Amino acid sequence: MDRRGFLGTTAATGALSLAGCAGVTELGRRPGASLGGGAPDRTATEAGSGGKGDADAADFVWAEQALWRDERVRENLFAFAGRHDLAVVIAKADAGIDDVPALEAAFAVAERHGVEAWINVGVLKSLDATAFVADGEARRRHLDGLATVAASYADAFPNGRVILWQEAPVGGRWVESGAWNDQAVSNLERLGPRIFADQREQVAEVAPEAAVGIFVHFPYLVDSKQPKTFVELTDGLRARDALPAFTFTDFYRGWYAKDVGPEPANRAVESLVSNARTATDGRPVTFLGQAHTIDPRYTPSKQDIWMDLRAALGAGAEGVGWYARTAYIPTERGFDPFLPNRGPAARDGPHASTLTFARDRYQYAYTALRSKRRREGAGSGNGSKTAPIDLWLVGRDFSFYDHRLSARTRDGEWTFLGDFEGYLDGNYPYGRDGRSVSIFRGLPHERFAPDGRLECRVKTRPRSDGARLSAALAMPANIACFLTEGAAAAVDRDLERFSAGHATVDEPLTAGDPTTVALDLGTPDRSMEALAFPDHRAQRRRLRRLESRSDFSPAEVFDLWVRTARANDAPDPSALSLVGDSGTRGLGEASTTVSTVPDGSVFYGLPRDALGHEDGSPSLELAGDARDRVSSAYAMPYAGLVAFRPAGTAMRVLDTDPEAARTYAIAVVGE
Repeated sequence: MDRRGFLGTTAATGALSLAGCAGVTELGRRPGASLGGGAPDRTATEAGSGGKGDADAADFVWAEQALWRDERVRENLFAFAGRHDLAVVIAKADAGIDDVPALEAAFAVAERHGVEAWINVGVLKSLDATAFVADGEARRRHLDGLATVAASYADAFPNGRVILWQEAPVGGRWVESGAWNDQAVSNLERLGPRIFADQREQVAEVAPEAAVGIFVHFPYLVDSKQPKTFVELTDGLRARDALPAFTFTDFYRGWYAKDVGPEPANRAVESLVSNARTATDGRPVTFLGQAHTIDPRYTPSKQDIWMDLRAALGAGAEGVGWYARTAYIPTERGFDPFLPNRGPAARDGPHASTLTFARDRYQYAYTALRSKRRREGAGSGNGSKTAPIDLWLVGRDFSFYDHRLSARTRDGEWTFLGDFEGYLDGNYPYGRDGRSVSIFRGLPHERFAPDGRLECRVKTRPRSDGARLSAALAMPANIACFLTEGAAAAVDRDLERFSAGHATVDEPLTAGDPTTVALDLGTPDRSMEALAFPDHRAQRRRLRRLESRSDFSPAEVFDLWVRTARANDAPDPSALSLVGDSGTRGLGEASTTVSTVPDGSVFYGLPRDALGHEDGSPSLELAGDARDRVSSAYAMPYAGLVAFRPAGTAMRVLDTDPEAARTYAIAVVGE
């Protein structure tokens, strides 16, 4: 079995029915709830948003060893989780008694930041699956080590979550060699129920209030691969009265999207979540998505991140998180990748991760998740007086993790927010002449500025003198107007007019001499829309009206990218028609939202019935007097306000990677 070949096969066709998602059960996080592996006891009420508000969501960050063992990275990640009500998954796949001191140190940091920690353990590395079943002494050593770790964990988090396995049968020795092959899959099916049941029982003895879940590799759950493997596994667990309390899943859509496009990948995510829930009798499912660059050097786009989020939550996922890769891989593939990994970034070492060489992308993914949890619609960009805020620190010569930022909370205490500027040297040489903007996103207004005043303090580490803080600004948090730190540093406009509060500092950041800043918050003079998209405000107003409709669904509309045969020869929309299932209609009739540049146009939010279908697949057909002025056209999944692409950007994407554009498209004509 070849890994690349197996993962890259054609995804299933046909839309997945999501009927019944509203009845998905949800794993409670109430103190004192006894969930040791049995059925959860609460019910979600709305599948599309996970059925929860922010406070109840089981969202998380995934912390591999390289993230939680390094002190400074761990502090920043756990602080990020703490201020956004995220759990932290502390992954030590084959943890045993020797790992307890390091794990306990991580538990203590989580507690200090007010973070709920989960643990990922129980992976078979010291013995293989056959030995676990056949060798009683080896099995006992493994289970004793697991019990020691679980007992230590339960001391800190008695009502927490224990995730057994990791992408089984890829993670661990399901065959003696540790290879991922057909025999490993067979052993998962045959021996997995015994192994999980024994591990679950051992954990329950020492951590009776903890929920114990299972983590199996995605191909054994999705419709287009081998979902019967998970069904056979859970049938065996059901026979042993050992169904997991929840299923942990991951899916990195680059494996699919690079070959078959985004819509089959969406269906795979939907089936992954739905099949996991169905096979475990309605128990909750958590989903780990892709915000990192995966092995074939594929970096996701903003639209990829949103598609993962919509598909997972739409299928009823209880919790969502995003992976932070702990090694640097330059981007070579991906459709319009968001912040592709480039330049002389550190390729190894404890500080190398998505958090430190692609922080904007990681933060964008979680900003999107928070926006979805708050059920935000297409806002104006100005925000309200109680909406979350983004804190921009503007200055020069910021160095990596040398300046510690804290903010005063409503109880008067100083809370560590994170270090800035936070990028490894060489990745993103933001701004000019050393100018940088470091952004701390989504600060809850009610926690950090309940009386309308935000107070911050910066402490600089020894031997880190030389940086200068010019200003601090409180900007309205709006995912539809997300600016990267690089884009923020390059803004050549008066930022104060767009801020909800600002303070000029103009002071050096000196070790041993904390710098304090206070911002009085109010209403911005101008919207973030005018800052982020000054040349496309009319188009975005129209899209905002479209997305504000109660019956709006991104899956029912598409964007049309039209490339003209000659420069400065954009066709009149009234002279160009789409021939689809609902007949022939002019583009002017189908869409009033268009962006145009000399070599092409983008029409936004066209209804899907403007497409035709051939052999069950969508098809694109253009007609009209201006048809000969079009060299090619691409029906693209709807990007919307959150992943908006002006026509100029779209045409550059077609020039840069036409092969990826064809794969990403719903249908294409020409070229």
